[in-house]
Amino acid sequence: MHPFSSLTIGIFVAGYITARWDLVTRLYELAIFAWDHGVITRAAKAFVIISLIFALIAIPLDRLAAQEAAVVG
Repeated sequence: MHPFSSLTIGIFVAGYITARWDLVTRLYELAIFAWDHGVITRAAKAFVIISLIFALIAIPLDRLAAQEAAVVG
């Protein structure tokens, strides 16, 4: 009897589909949980704050450093 049969492939495919479906279901439940607990809103607020910090501090510092490098060089 050949060890690699259509039954083996069928069992593998069934297990693979079950595992993928479980992952999709868990991801869906996690998304609902995050939405209910305001995680998305907090993440969006944090992104805005970090972007503002970058725009107000990092970009001017980069321009200042470029000017200083041009003066020295």
